[in-house]
Amino acid sequence: MASQTKIAQQLGINYSTFKGLVTRGIVEERPTGQYSYEECSKQYLDHLRKVAANHMTADGLDLQAERARLAKEQADQKEMENAVERGDLVYIDDIVKQFEDQLQKAKVKVLAVPTKVAAEVHAAKEVKECKEIIEEAVKEALSELVGYHKEAASEEA
Repeated sequence: MASQTKIAQQLGINYSTFKGLVTRGIVEERPTGQYSYEECSKQYLDHLRKVAANHMTADGLDLQAERARLAKEQADQKEMENAVERGDLVYIDDIVKQFEDQLQKAKVKVLAVPTKVAAEVHAAKEVKECKEIIEEAVKEALSELVGYHKEAASEEA
């Protein structure tokens, strides 16, 4: 059994490098003075083999896992792009912009109702006729608020 310093010397590396191997879990941590050269050298060599085989970087990053993660992210991105193309998925910013435009148009039309129908209402003979004229103008103004339009969103994009 030996200390970390002694094992580091036997492995041909400096103490801080050996300490880093222990910290990263490449070499199993032991109580002070309880390190075995055979055990530590095997763990260190296994790590070096993985690095050499391009399975892991020197700092312990698992390249196969990272490549798999990247491939999954790319597949997810492509799936989202396809869903947008099919119209199954929309960008929230497009929806918000279109809704704001609809509200603005409806507001303008509702505010124009008095000016638009004043003469007709003034000429009407009965209250019922006045009511129908006003209701028709309000319904027309509110027709701007009819929902999401894919075509309008596509043109804006």
